[in-house]
Amino acid sequence: MLKRTLIIGGGEAAQYVFHTIAKDETMNYQIIGILDDSLEVQLQEVPRLGALSKLEETIINESITSVFLAIPSLEICKRKHILEICQKYKMETKVLPKLQDIHSKKDKLILRAVSYQDIIDRAEFELDYLMVEQEVANKTILITGAGGSIGSEITRQLMNAHPRKLVLLGHGEASIYEIHRELQKMNHQTEIISCIADIQNEQRLAEIFSEHSPDIVYHAAAHKHVPLMEKNITEAIANNAKGTWNLASIAHTYNVGKFVMISTDKAVKPTTVMGASKRMAEKIVQLFNQKSKTLFCVVRFGNVLGSSGSVVPLFYEQICNDEPVTLTHPDMERYFMTIPEASKLVIQASMITNGGEIFVLDMGEPIKIMDVIYKLIDLTGKDRESVQIDFIGIRQGEKVREELFESDEKAHTQIFEKILVGEGHPSPSELQNIQALLGSYMDMTDKRRKERLFELIEADWRYTKI
Repeated sequence: MLKRTLIIGGGEAAQYVFHTIAKDETMNYQIIGILDDSLEVQLQEVPRLGALSKLEETIINESITSVFLAIPSLEICKRKHILEICQKYKMETKVLPKLQDIHSKKDKLILRAVSYQDIIDRAEFELDYLMVEQEVANKTILITGAGGSIGSEITRQLMNAHPRKLVLLGHGEASIYEIHRELQKMNHQTEIISCIADIQNEQRLAEIFSEHSPDIVYHAAAHKHVPLMEKNITEAIANNAKGTWNLASIAHTYNVGKFVMISTDKAVKPTTVMGASKRMAEKIVQLFNQKSKTLFCVVRFGNVLGSSGSVVPLFYEQICNDEPVTLTHPDMERYFMTIPEASKLVIQASMITNGGEIFVLDMGEPIKIMDVIYKLIDLTGKDRESVQIDFIGIRQGEKVREELFESDEKAHTQIFEKILVGEGHPSPSELQNIQALLGSYMDMTDKRRKERLFELIEADWRYTKI
């Protein structure tokens, strides 16, 4: 039986939806009509049933069971209202990817179900592109981890500002190859260079910096999977701490103008190896800022929705597959941001840094994970009672609530719209101690590595559950 379907929007995106469904006999949808605020829209023989304000009335009168949201640029408040109505009537709700994603074939799914990106109700952080264009024109920019979810989005955002050269540095050749191909289609003014390299290899990094002389470095390469790093302490230190040291040292040597390191709220009062290794990386960056002409700064993220390692896509997959949703604790809450928001924050931070800052996006209040799960259930059209939720217990080092700043990081003030800033001032003597660990950790037992890591960031490694 065909699902009675309503398309919201009548522009190019809606045309794309209509022709896709018409061509694919396996898609089980019958287009009943469209809603659009413009009286001029035409979609083949499909009737316009009214303005967006008629959504609730149309769902009832036309016995609609599926809604396709085909206005990628719709304002946040209108989008939220539409999704709330769809949620109320338990519509199967799908949204169209951004048109540029379709044209670049980045988004292989024709339509995606409403999912993790739609749980944030606040307006997204927007980048001051004019400021960025003025800053990066005629400059060479290097991005580590350029094939990852955050690094690749940073490159996309930067391409809109037409830098002279983008150096894509990454360890995985497949992901670097893919982002290189995608960026080549975006503009032909920017030279794009792919460098396969491991940030643990200081000599290779020196070769790259010597050849390309980057003006700005965005350091997005990191191990960030919390449970895996608990079992792989050596690699957490090697990649997150020693890799950052290598990059910071070489950036200093080659007189890079600005260096932005991406960190995490798990580095605040860390209780996990991953968080502790990122806290050490933060200290390294701040200590190099004290002795270098390069402007070093840190950007801390909350949970980035849809990034590799994010748990929310797992929830969504479990719901869609009728599997039990696994959550560690019913009171768990987190700060959330989207991949584009995270990437824009990194770029904006590089525009306004004076060196030494810790930048954090004002993400509003933290969101309860249970509320996220319920919203995902509602937006897939299922009944909450039909989805089993299993509480599996807090993992070692996991916190119920994350924090954004350490207590001694002064001035949690807003210096730019939606950007908070704090400053930490580690002692110069810490640099020697960190350097000693990075030179000797391979000779230690795992227990001693962990102890020393936490000692050097003045945290208690014995915490198991918070």
